[in-house]
Amino acid sequence: MKQLKALYFRSLPLAAHFDFFKKLPDLLSSAGAAVKTAMEALMPDFNAWLDREDAVMRWVRKSVLTEQIAETERNIGRQLTSINVILKAGLHGNTEVAAAAVRLLTLLKSYGRIARKAYDEEAGDIRALLEQFNGPYLPDVENAGIACRVALLTEEFNKFEDLLRRRETEQGKKPPYTGREVRKGIEAVYRQMESIIEANAFVGASGDFEAFIHLLNPVIDHLNDEFHRARKDLGAGNHTVIAPVDTQPYTGKPVTPLPEVHYREEGKETKRLYLGKDFSVTYRNNTHAGQAKLTVHGKGHYKGQKSLSFHIAR
Repeated sequence: MKQLKALYFRSLPLAAHFDFFKKLPDLLSSAGAAVKTAMEALMPDFNAWLDREDAVMRWVRKSVLTEQIAETERNIGRQLTSINVILKAGLHGNTEVAAAAVRLLTLLKSYGRIARKAYDEEAGDIRALLEQFNGPYLPDVENAGIACRVALLTEEFNKFEDLLRRRETEQGKKPPYTGREVRKGIEAVYRQMESIIEANAFVGASGDFEAFIHLLNPVIDHLNDEFHRARKDLGAGNHTVIAPVDTQPYTGKPVTPLPEVHYREEGKETKRLYLGKDFSVTYRNNTHAGQAKLTVHGKGHYKGQKSLSFHIAR
C-alpha cells in the first residue's frame, strides 16, 4: 500500500507554501470519483483558508515591491549625486566643459530636490530631466563627461517606473489575520485530507486513493528537495561572483553602492542573488576617500560571506 510522503511545512517559504495549496484543487480535480466524494465535505473549509492565504500573499508581494521601489529610488539618488559632483568638478575645467557644467547644473537646480518628492512626482521630474539630457542638452552632457552616468540613471529609472506600475496593479488591503494563522488553518485541513486518503488506501476502499497518492507524491518530493537542501556557502570556492564596483565619488557621507551578486555552480545555470532575500550587505572604510570594502552575507538558502574592495575618489 502506497503512503503519502511527509511534507515539512515549517521550512517552506510563504510563496512555496501557497503554491502547493493552490495546486491541490487542480490535482483533486484529476482524481477519481471516490477521492472527490471523500474530500467534498472538507473543500469549503479548505477554499476559505486558501482565499485567506491568497490575501496574505498579495499583501506580502505589495510590501516586497515597496522595499524594491525604495531601494531603486536610493540608486537614482546616488546617480543624481554623482552627476552633481562631476559637474561641479567640471566648473574648473576648460571653457567648453565649464560652460556645459554651468548649464547642466542650472537645469538640475530647476527641478529642486527630486529625491524628496512623492514617487509619482519624482518619476515625472526624472522622466522630463532625461528627455532634456538626451535632447537639447545632449551636447552639454557629452562635453561635461556625464553620458555614462546619464545612461546609469536611465537604467535605474526604467526599473523604478516598472516597479511603480507593478505596485499599482497589486490589489487588497492588509488582511486581518497573520500568515502564521493562515498556514496553521490550511495545514490542519490538509492533515484531515491526508488521513482520509491514507485510511481509504489502507483498507482498499478504491483504487482511486492509491492513484491519487501516486499523483501527489512527486509534488511533495519536489518541494522537499527544493527547500530542505543544504545552504550554499557564498565564501566557498569561486562560486560567488560580485560585479566590480565603479569608482565612487566622495560625498563626505557613507558611500553604499549596491552590489550585483551571482552564484554559479558547474553544470548549472548562473543564478542572480537578490539583496534582502539571498544576502545582506555591510561596509567598511566607506566614508573617506580611498579604499573601501563591502561584504555580502548569505541569507535564506545561502550562508557565509564574500567581500569586494572599491575606491572612493575626491
